[in-house]
Amino acid sequence: MPELRIPGLSSLLGEATAEKTDSAIILLMSPPGGGKTLFCRQMITDSLESGFLCIYINSSMTRKEYGKLFNNVTDPEIKNLKFLNPYLVSTSDKELENSTGINDPKLSATLQEIQNIIDEWSASNTNIGDPSHQATGSTLNNPPKCAIVLDSLTHMFTIFEEDKVLKFINALSFIIKELEAISLITMSGTQSSNEPILNKLSSIFDIVFEIAIQEESDKIKRKLRLVSIKGGSSKSSSTLFNIEQDGNLKFESEASSKSKFSICGLCKAPILEEPEYYLDMPFHQSHVKIYMKLAGAFGQARVSDVGPSGVIEAAFFFVDVVGLSDPALSVRRQIEKIEALNDMIGHCEIFKKTSDKRVLPTGDGMAIGFMLSPESPLQLGIELHQALKKYNTHTHKEDGSFLDVRIGLASGSVFIVNDVNSNQNIWGPGIIFARRVMDVGDGGHILLAGPLAESLLALDDKYRNIIKLLGDFQLKHGQIIKIYSAYSPNEFGNPVTPARFKP
Repeated sequence: MPELRIPGLSSLLGEATAEKTDSAIILLMSPPGGGKTLFCRQMITDSLESGFLCIYINSSMTRKEYGKLFNNVTDPEIKNLKFLNPYLVSTSDKELENSTGINDPKLSATLQEIQNIIDEWSASNTNIGDPSHQATGSTLNNPPKCAIVLDSLTHMFTIFEEDKVLKFINALSFIIKELEAISLITMSGTQSSNEPILNKLSSIFDIVFEIAIQEESDKIKRKLRLVSIKGGSSKSSSTLFNIEQDGNLKFESEASSKSKFSICGLCKAPILEEPEYYLDMPFHQSHVKIYMKLAGAFGQARVSDVGPSGVIEAAFFFVDVVGLSDPALSVRRQIEKIEALNDMIGHCEIFKKTSDKRVLPTGDGMAIGFMLSPESPLQLGIELHQALKKYNTHTHKEDGSFLDVRIGLASGSVFIVNDVNSNQNIWGPGIIFARRVMDVGDGGHILLAGPLAESLLALDDKYRNIIKLLGDFQLKHGQIIKIYSAYSPNEFGNPVTPARFKP
């Protein structure tokens, strides 16, 4: 039987366990820039070298782009690779739609085309990796060894109805299981942002991976994390990898990672850069000041027990009132503005219906962390601007009652700790990042940090009309970040470039 090496799996499970995985349906989640398409390419080229027949499904790629992606595949091997774009496939008749139960002509035709390719391979005895098939003839009882890769599920949700895509994936999973094939399906985003879809498809996937990205000055560190695997447990939870100049992926075992990297005293994760030490403990450079503040507020014992379970990923909304520190503004007027802002946010639909959130008053505004949805901060910003528009029709700038705000949105990790009254509080890079993004803006701006904006742009095409790239911005500490602006003329946001923005 051909031996297939799933990229990174031996680093996660060990050589012996990984070699036993000759059929499985794998989900790979990755934020923008994580390298999921190159992971797909690695999976396919490794499969071809092992004698597998491969089908590559991508709803956003043209045949020309497909040719460029696989220009490293040799002529004999490329014959064993088939490319399908469900959006461009010839539509099927109504009878086929009814037989598949998908009720979408293109998805039904794609499913039929996959089956036709498999039938053709079986009939022509082209499984070059297993001589037994060539000697006896391939049938569905003795199927060819196949690898089926779908990149990406997120894009398919943007061009087809969700329930029809889910039915397509379910039908495809039966074909994969009947073939005893290896399959890789990708999604944009993270485990938390994809939770609604994962809940619907969890029974299908045998292995779930997630790529995490960490930027360090001009370098990008990538980590492949094993989220779950059916019928077993991992020997190591993650493995570092690099994307080489030729586009190939180079993995590093967790054991070697641990020998080279210290563990952060706050988040308990490996430190990929040069650690910074405080009280003889190693930290991520961005976590030292956070630890010091948390330790000062809550005590070292509480903070030291935070651990990985106390570290969460969230999307943040940070808002403050513009001009609140104006000495000409009375204290009473300042209080009125803060109360008006709090009241408007409290009446926004997304704020009322979201249960899993954290609210931190900041004096002249507030920070809100949404634990489940990356879309919630932007939706709250849009609703708040609509409420402000109505509010300001009855106020005047001359008497100081006009209310103007600036909003910063970002995503990132935060740490949950208990205060002296055992109330939960959050603090961390996600909140700090949102504050820094907000500080760039002027009145009316809704600014987004690059990672959050790019995840939204990948999530739904509707965001392409309202989220626009401003460019790179250098913070006072020298860090360079990408900043986007969300606006729709006469509805919300501010289309004017912020005065502080100096790319």
